[in-house]
Amino acid sequence: MNSAKLVFFALCIGVLSISAIGGSAFAAGEEPTRTVDWYMAPENKAALDAKLQECRSNPGKLEDTPNCINAEEARYKIRIFKPPVQ
Repeated sequence: MNSAKLVFFALCIGVLSISAIGGSAFAAGEEPTRTVDWYMAPENKAALDAKLQECRSNPGKLEDTPNCINAEEARYKIRIFKPPVQ
């Protein structure tokens, strides 16, 4: 019985360690997912331009990521719904 508790304890420690390492890697290496509306906001134009440039410079790796998809959709909507210049 004691050996079963020891094994269970060791497994719990292992799972917690892996979770902590994975969580810190996520926090350090990944950006938050931005919405289409966020990219469309005028105050985020520089971020939109930077994200589009980043996505286009490495499409094989980034093209299908949520932020690249949302940035491209925002660019499309801005171009379609932008009032004509008079």
